[in-house]
Amino acid sequence: MKKINNKGFSLVELIIVIAIMAILVGIVGTQVLPYIDKAKEAKDIQIVSGYCTDATTAFVGCTDQLDSTKIYTITATKGASGWTVDAKDNTGTNSTVLRNAFVEMNEITTKAPNLQSKEGKKITKITIVCKHGNLTAKLTVDGPQNPSAFEVEIK
Repeated sequence: MKKINNKGFSLVELIIVIAIMAILVGIVGTQVLPYIDKAKEAKDIQIVSGYCTDATTAFVGCTDQLDSTKIYTITATKGASGWTVDAKDNTGTNSTVLRNAFVEMNEITTKAPNLQSKEGKKITKITIVCKHGNLTAKLTVDGPQNPSAFEVEIK
């Protein structure tokens, strides 16, 4: 009988290699997933920080039309049909000028924030408080388990 010169891997060798690869993917995958979510959360913090910058810019652009003795609050609330924005002073009076300037800068009412992390997707409300004098703006959020991770303050 003539011996055939077989080249390549046997079925057993291929199964062993696939099993080893599956084990490695399982180990590496569990180690990498937390870093992926941290990266997504960092991106979400950057997006939320941008809203604070937008609010500050809108506030500065409207200062000639706003009462310098009042504190203004911009609130973006997530609803079933998207995000709504309102701006009020500390007496509860609406500030349409500030609201429109803020919405014009970031289009939050027509283009919802693209938050990707688990905690970022839980955000239901963004509140930004702007003060005259030494211009300050502080952003807080409602929804995530750790809302302080998303807080931003501009001084």
